[in-house]
Order: sequence, then structure tokens, then C-alpha cells
Amino acid sequence: MRYFTIYADEKNLQPRFLNWYSRMGAGRTGRQIYEDLEQQSYFEVELNREVLFPDVMSHPCFMVSQEFANLIRLYMPGLAFKYVYLFDKGNCRAAWYQVPDLPELECLDEKSELSKNRLEITKGILRAEKTEGCPVFRLGGTERPYILASLEFVESAYRREVNGMRIKEFMVEWEE
Repeated sequence: MRYFTIYADEKNLQPRFLNWYSRMGAGRTGRQIYEDLEQQSYFEVELNREVLFPDVMSHPCFMVSQEFANLIRLYMPGLAFKYVYLFDKGNCRAAWYQVPDLPELECLDEKSELSKNRLEITKGILRAEKTEGCPVFRLGGTERPYILASLEFVESAYRREVNGMRIKEFMVEWEE
């Protein structure tokens, strides 16, 4: 089984949230953000007029477009989502996003390599038996949020021409 971390493409500008931290607080990540969000939340953003809202956003939390959310539902029926409405007042446009309540799995192998500041995984190795065959999940036990997806899920996303998604492969090892 192959897994990839999925994240927003840095080449695609992401909206700048104007009122996120005043409403959500700083330093909140993953599950904490999901729990703090209302079922429907509204945030004002700024985004360059020429830039489209991407299908995948990594910051300030992992949120996806309707099409991407439908793909997650295809692989994980019954998964809960919360809705985030983004309004770009300066350009008079808006977009709905969904924040999935992804399971958090602690499956990172101790042989993984971290950056000097120990915040970024430079060489990710997963324990296969701990992934539980989950198609999409949040990596537990890390400082930064990592969303991981199976090869099958990633291929499905690319077939649907998801806009703004990047991937990086993690190695997967079985316990000996």
C-alpha cells in the first residue's frame, strides 16, 4: 500500500483569512479546530481577483471544495463535515468549503527523519499495520498537520482534476 501527504500547492495563492485567529485562536490545529468550528462558519478573506479558489486548502486548516469532499465521502461514507463559507468582500465573490472530521492515526515510524527544527517530516515512514487501510487520515503525533491519502484516493483526485493539490510520498513498512 502506498500513501502520500496531500497539501495545498504553494504556487496557487491561498486566501488570506482576515478574522480567523480572532475567532478561532492561535495555535489550534487539526481536531481542535474541527471541534471549535460551528456547523456552518463564515470568514472574510482576501484573494487576488485573478486567482481562483482552490479545491484544497491547508492553512489555517485542511478544508476542501464540494467536489473534493464528495470524493472523501465516496471513500469514507458517513464521515462528518463542517461547512466554512469564505467571502472575499473586495472582489465580491464567495466559496463554500468543507472541513472533514478525519480520523487521526499515530502510525509514523521512529525511523522517519525530521528537519533540524523537528517541525517538518523530511522522510516519512509509516507503519502499515497502524494505517488500518484508511483511505484518508490525519497523521497523529506530529507538530504540524499532515493529511495522508492512499494511492487509490490520490489517483481518483487527479482523475477529477482537483485544483491546487500537491502530494509527497511517504514510505510504508510492515512490522517484522
